[in-house]
Amino acid sequence: MTAFCLARPLATLAVLLAVAGLAAGCESRSRELQPGSYRAVIELPGGELPFGLEVARENDRPVLLLVNGEERLRVADVAVAEGQVTAKLAAPGNTLTARVTGKRLEGEVSMQSPGGGRQALPFRAELGQAWRFFETPSTDNADVSGRWTVTFVGEQGSQGPGIAEFAQSFERVTGTVPLPSGESGLLAGEVRGDELYLSRFDGASATLLRTRVAADGALLGEYWSGSTEHGRFRAVRSPAD
Repeated sequence: MTAFCLARPLATLAVLLAVAGLAAGCESRSRELQPGSYRAVIELPGGELPFGLEVARENDRPVLLLVNGEERLRVADVAVAEGQVTAKLAAPGNTLTARVTGKRLEGEVSMQSPGGGRQALPFRAELGQAWRFFETPSTDNADVSGRWTVTFVGEQGSQGPGIAEFAQSFERVTGTVPLPSGESGLLAGEVRGDELYLSRFDGASATLLRTRVAADGALLGEYWSGSTEHGRFRAVRSPAD
């Protein structure tokens, strides 16, 4: 009798586990675009360019929001068919296409290159992740807030000036760094120790910036814009700061 009584709960548990496993398997294979917040990544020659991606529905149609700090750029021209998402981005001819597999998206961003032609940038995103560069933030970080005078050095050694401005709250940083190409939108990221990581994707441009604080207090860094533009820079705090 005891063995029989034990067998019934065990059998019930086995059924519940089987049902849960089946549900998880169905979710992982789902080809429906799920609403919510995603951590999205575009691959550049300099590494991963992360940005926030929100999927919502308006009038029973999918809408994407590209998130950079407090900025949210709406992408309304979105189609989903047979497990694939196709979105027309802000700049003419720029598109995002991705396969849907459960909570994951994987595909590419096709963008116009500054010198003509097109560039295809690998793209992926995962639902439910809110962090940008690092899942666990650092608590002992440099202060990079304020106004900085920047000198850019391109691949051919050409130089050009610029002004960068950063706002910082603990490890989180937003700011603008006008690049030689003319890009000047809001970048978002974080400080980790003496290193600063910033990125931006707005559908028209894809920018990744990495710097470190040198011994003299200057910022020494590199930037990548899409797959074609790369340069270095040095920044010093403006006298007013």
